[in-house]
Amino acid sequence: MYDQIDSNDIRKTQFLGDENSELYLIPYNKFYNNGRQRDGQRNIEDDYIYMRIDEFYLLSAEMSAKEGMDVEARNRLKELLSERFENASDYAYIDSLSGQDLVDEIYLQTRIELWGEGKSYLALKRNKGTVVRGSNHLYEVGVPMLYNDDRLTFEIPQSEVQNNPFMN
Repeated sequence: MYDQIDSNDIRKTQFLGDENSELYLIPYNKFYNNGRQRDGQRNIEDDYIYMRIDEFYLLSAEMSAKEGMDVEARNRLKELLSERFENASDYAYIDSLSGQDLVDEIYLQTRIELWGEGKSYLALKRNKGTVVRGSNHLYEVGVPMLYNDDRLTFEIPQSEVQNNPFMN
């Protein structure tokens, strides 16, 4: 995914290091307190973020694109990207996208925007996508996994199945 982020995209600065560094692709500048210091923050003073407005924009763009409302989808996506790029020319290619190409671009931008926030899992399921784990993971490196792969399905604990009267 990192390689798919445009070099002019501010979100590329959320990763530390370069290809020759052992710190390559370490998350660095995403949701950290400006007053952070080495060895951690003793008293948590930050808010816990459940959903950012950016996710609303991306969901709106995704649903518009899936409903065939390409103009609305492109406009919503460009509203988000205008905050990530200094020059509109960097994301002008959005105007030429439609149909599945537009849906795919929105999915990519969703992955880029929401990485590390636990949101890409639901986007993967919703878009019936495939994920390939990168070289910065310990297991299943380079193995493509479809959205319906058993490894990507959370199991409901047996006690919940047995004791929850609302489950069939």
